Amino acid sequence: MSAPNVYHFCSDDATKSNMNHPKTKKMKNSIYGFLVFLFSIVIISACNKFGDLTGKTGQLVATSYKVKINEPDSLLLVGAQATDSIKWSVSPAGYDSLVTKKNAGVIFFKKAGYYQVKVTDNGGLPATASITVSDSVYHSPVKYTTTLLTGDQITLVPYFHSSADSSYIVLVAQTKNYYCGISRLVAADSLVNNKYGINFVDVVQPSPCVIGNGPIAVVINFTQNQPGHLANGTFPLSVSLNGTTYTGSIVVTTTTISFNWDYTSGVLIAPKQINR
Repeated sequence: MSAPNVYHFCSDDATKSNMNHPKTKKMKNSIYGFLVFLFSIVIISACNKFGDLTGKTGQLVATSYKVKINEPDSLLLVGAQATDSIKWSVSPAGYDSLVTKKNAGVIFFKKAGYYQVKVTDNGGLPATASITVSDSVYHSPVKYTTTLLTGDQITLVPYFHSSADSSYIVLVAQTKNYYCGISRLVAADSLVNNKYGINFVDVVQPSPCVIGNGPIAVVINFTQNQPGHLANGTFPLSVSLNGTTYTGSIVVTTTTISFNWDYTSGVLIAPKQINR
């Protein structure tokens, strides 16, 4: 069973541009356009004061270049325009959650190490920022309370990640109900013997809430225990939410990934087929 992927996002007009996997040639530009809509509830500026970040035009600057595990860090590409085509990536990938809004971003790391954040503006030369993550775990000064997902509905949006040494399925899960803007949607995922599973546990909300409410999301990477490529075949998929287990299957071919999923409430999948 892979380790649970647990992330939290602020809410308003934002894009989850990294989704914990590196940019590859097979990733479609339409993913970024769709995520602008999907994460239109993210308010990054409410969580981090990007106005405090200064530097030379074209420079990628961060609030801190040494952080703890799970400590939020703000990023800003100085001088970029709102209409620019800006793309982000993190290396090594798989241990971060990067939420971006135009030329600004917030990043969290779940593993200690040395990372490089890279951003390009209109296809020009990349700007980079190097961040070191210590072994210490960040503890937010805000108190959090647990809220059940009773009466909520989850929509899963599938994507396909592919690189030279690995390929796997990624699901972006978003709630229908509203929660405090910096809440965390807690989910555990598993991939054992080609059986895919997700268990949505609850929502962890700050108390008191001072940012505002909106849907929240979590990114689930079905990575392999060892580097490998997604095989063709039909694989079971089960998702648990509020005591109900929803079941279906994933059909993988050389060109497409399809989801046999007949539910119209509880847990939805859209779209039900993507290109591989």
